[in-house]
Amino acid sequence: MGKSEYQKLKDLKKSAKKDLFERCYKEAAKKTPLLVIMGPNKEFEDEMNYEKFMQLLEGLLVLNIKVIVITDDEPGDTVKHPAGKIYWVNTKEGRNQKEISNYLNAADMVLAFDDEEEAIEDIMLRGCVIIGNEKLPLVENYKPNEETGNAFTFKSQNPWDIFRAIVRATETYMFPFDWQHIMRGLIKND
Repeated sequence: MGKSEYQKLKDLKKSAKKDLFERCYKEAAKKTPLLVIMGPNKEFEDEMNYEKFMQLLEGLLVLNIKVIVITDDEPGDTVKHPAGKIYWVNTKEGRNQKEISNYLNAADMVLAFDDEEEAIEDIMLRGCVIIGNEKLPLVENYKPNEETGNAFTFKSQNPWDIFRAIVRATETYMFPFDWQHIMRGLIKND
């Protein structure tokens, strides 16, 4: 009997995550969740400025996660972030476009600001749990008691609401049955 779509995705993700951890973090992949932050868009910049975004990143340092930030901007010289915890990928002028696919294949969860349905669907089909605004297409906030939902949402794009959603996702990741239940719901034809 062949592998299910879910098992194939899980195997692909495990392999991609192993390669990424060795390349970016110079260590073996552990059971540490990998969060990819897809760079903020114009709406984000209107609601939360760069300084607040950096505050969010500082808050993430207390969580047991690895973070990859994919953006057109590079952190300024005054921004200090510990090596091994946050990894920056600059996509300005088309740089690293091929690598984005590798990062998404390895990611467990993605903080998404893009509200295009096609982009959200692509992220979900890669087995990445979305953390995003409740108004994003295709997402439904996860409710553990009902075992429904496919994402961890926030109402407004302020650091505290986003951080709260990331904490919920990270805590849920620690429960394999719940996490697998969410992942199975992300892919079709399992």
